[in-house]
Amino acid sequence: MKPSAYAETLKALEARVRIELELMNHPAVPWVPQRQHPSGAPIYDVAIVGAGQAGLSILFALGRENITNVIALDRSPAGQEGPWMTYARMNMLRTNKNVTGPALGFPSLTPRAWYTAKYSPEAWEALERISRTEWQEYLNWYRRVLELPVLNETEAGPLEPEHPDDATSLIQIPLNATGPSGETGIIYAREVILANGLEGCGEWHVPELISENLPIDRYVQANTKFDFGDLRSKRVTVVGANASGFDAAAVALENGSTHVDLLVRRRKIPKINAHRPLDTNTWHRHFADLDAATRWRLMVHIMQNNQPPPQDSFDRARALPGFQIHEDFAIQSIGIKDDEITIKSEKGMTLGADFIIAATGFICDFKLRVETSEIAQHIALWSDRYTPPPETDWKPMGTYPWLEGGFAFQEKEPGTAPWLHHVYCFSLGTKPSLGLTGGSASSIRFAVPRLIQDVSRQLFLDDQDHHTAALHKHNGIDLTL
Repeated sequence: MKPSAYAETLKALEARVRIELELMNHPAVPWVPQRQHPSGAPIYDVAIVGAGQAGLSILFALGRENITNVIALDRSPAGQEGPWMTYARMNMLRTNKNVTGPALGFPSLTPRAWYTAKYSPEAWEALERISRTEWQEYLNWYRRVLELPVLNETEAGPLEPEHPDDATSLIQIPLNATGPSGETGIIYAREVILANGLEGCGEWHVPELISENLPIDRYVQANTKFDFGDLRSKRVTVVGANASGFDAAAVALENGSTHVDLLVRRRKIPKINAHRPLDTNTWHRHFADLDAATRWRLMVHIMQNNQPPPQDSFDRARALPGFQIHEDFAIQSIGIKDDEITIKSEKGMTLGADFIIAATGFICDFKLRVETSEIAQHIALWSDRYTPPPETDWKPMGTYPWLEGGFAFQEKEPGTAPWLHHVYCFSLGTKPSLGLTGGSASSIRFAVPRLIQDVSRQLFLDDQDHHTAALHKHNGIDLTL
């Protein structure tokens, strides 16, 4: 028998969600004054680029603060936002099943509440981790039950200030439809949050050693949508030993590839996850409180040591016939001859392949993102603000945005882009400044409230004349004699 503490059906759980929201909805007073654009184009108080788990959480949190003139934009169809149904290929989430994710303090919105209502408390107890597809199903339910405003199949174009010399300028957002439900046009927003995925500060990276020596139809980046059925009866080489690399290797073999070589540049695959200590209340809340030198030193240590593939991803690939790992395989050259790809290591080993999957992470370069392509030159980076000692001088870290306690971008040259603080970074680009934020399932409960505080503060300060005038004009009678 199910304990009475649990909702026994999703319908019952949804009723409980509505009651909890009503109980916590005080004061229910809209407070952001409306604005109208001379052109008639919409002006949103907040526009969010991306409607995955981070974007949805932000929408919910804004609504709880009675900031309701908001919209999230996503280029994908509904239910396809984020990585889960496109390029993520793990069977189960890597996150602990007890993560509260986007619930933001509401018990009935937790993944556990949803899963238990859909199946049973016993099913939850038996569950190791939530599957990738069920996580997306949970997010779809979360969006539906909260009635969150998302415009799908709509890509945000290059952001630009409407008035470049004005610190209170609106941000102009061109829209481009990517599907039948999308919209094309221009909207404006007072604040723009870039919740645009793991690669939101740049792009998934393919090394030039691959891209400059092979035809484009002979390789793919691991973190992109791709039909693995095309690799049937082919020999595949995966470059990179991260989680995506092992998942891609497994999916290739499961789809009929004859052999997969996975190349590890390091002498040995790492066994210790250097990120693990950061995934605690202590570091989620207080990493940003450390001085710049300490944050830099710690994050360089973490990034350079990185993390091993999850055990289940490792075991899944290793159990398949045709899978082989090559450690200490630093690539010297890649070429193609007589339709065969040849890969040579610095130690003289040679491998042949029909196709390459580059599991080589992402690079941080705001010029490469459509949304930030026109403002990238104004964004302050760590290399602009901090010079590390030689022993921790790691150039990739210098390409990350320099953030000062919050998520708003800072000007590279003070005074040249006074409007830039109206654009917020909520991707992995926050790591050296704020730690593990950027929308991971485990960090949402810590990062989103901090972000909402930043946004709410900015909206209030920009409207302070309106609010102070309203305060002085207040003449409501509380006492009748």
